Amino acid sequence: MFCLKDIRAEMKNKIYKTGSKDKNKISKKIREKNDDLAIGNLKRPGLTGKEKIRLVLTLVLWLASAIEGSDGKEVRPDSSRAFFSPVAKISSSSILRTRIRPENNLEKASAGIKFSGSASSLTEKIDDLLRREKITVALIDSGLGGLSLMAEAASRLEKIKFYREVNLVFFNALFSTEGGYNALPTREARLEMFDRVLTSLEKKIQPDLILIACNTLSTLYPSTQFARKARIPVLNIVKPGVDLLRKKLEEEPLSVAIIFATPITISEDTHRQLLLKEGFTANRFITQACPELEIFIEKDPEGEETALLISAFLTEALARIPEPWPPVILSLNCTHYGYSLALWERAARENNLPFIIINPNSSLIDLWLKPDARPRFPRTAIKAICLSRVPIEEKRKQALASFLRKISHLVAEALLNYKFDPGLF
Repeated sequence: MFCLKDIRAEMKNKIYKTGSKDKNKISKKIREKNDDLAIGNLKRPGLTGKEKIRLVLTLVLWLASAIEGSDGKEVRPDSSRAFFSPVAKISSSSILRTRIRPENNLEKASAGIKFSGSASSLTEKIDDLLRREKITVALIDSGLGGLSLMAEAASRLEKIKFYREVNLVFFNALFSTEGGYNALPTREARLEMFDRVLTSLEKKIQPDLILIACNTLSTLYPSTQFARKARIPVLNIVKPGVDLLRKKLEEEPLSVAIIFATPITISEDTHRQLLLKEGFTANRFITQACPELEIFIEKDPEGEETALLISAFLTEALARIPEPWPPVILSLNCTHYGYSLALWERAARENNLPFIIINPNSSLIDLWLKPDARPRFPRTAIKAICLSRVPIEEKRKQALASFLRKISHLVAEALLNYKFDPGLF
């Protein structure tokens, strides 16, 4: 198991020596590059493997010491309480709320489950789609995690034969190989970029339905200009994620939920705020940001480096829950994380943890294709394409295709033969 104590020791060895004033000037983004890894004005020769993982986690903890002060007490701007052990009081959630300006009040959080128009209007639009014979559905993600949802959709469509013809389009919203939405400096910049993506998607694909297969983009969507004027139904993954977590919390009244997600999803705080609004107490939630994890998952979902990161993030989260541990719900609120489900299970077992893992990916498909849907046609003709503005490395394609092939050969082939379009949006 990858131990954070080693990272703390490395931090004490002062790999980077700067004054306290300089600590606040560290770049808000940690990027993986093929040449040099640049962090603020500091440069370190290109790293690989465990060194890169160690560097990322060291910087997370180092930032914590700069932000939280020497007393080790966690700063939670929303004044909520969480379980803590007397040993480790550093929380990535508090770090990232400081590093990325939080937008986590209840009004904005509630907007996370709303769609364009009224609820009745959305229901009417979905009902209309269920009466059609032919449909085009676009799935969007800031990376390749959403392909697992497209594979799930393709697999279901083949079995239930609900449509005569379906076109599935995966629209990669990633705009640069040097950093995604988590690397953009402000919320406004993220919204502007996502609006640009959505507008281009609507114009070029003209879909009948958009599925936002990304927690990061789902938390941003209600604040976009596109959401205010969308003429087509848009479903995002926040609501099914919240519904699934609520169900498990009710089934296990003594349980604690750890929400694992990207820095932006943690900063937006949508899932937790919605459940707090419903009456759940704050001490039932731990939020754990997992910076860069999706990048390692895309490279090798079952690799050693990915396993080390997952183990480290789980260890850090568990340090804030006193032993003996109650039942722990591990909520995977990034669509990438499901690729590495076996590694999450292994990390939990290594900690002798009473756990259950929930992955809301399939639940988003349920909002469109009802589990009880009956066949309407002898067969469904399905086409699947994958579009990306950024090039996708052969190694990543092969690694994810091997996973997708277990669910849908069609979607695996769509990834392997993706269309590279630098002018996609």
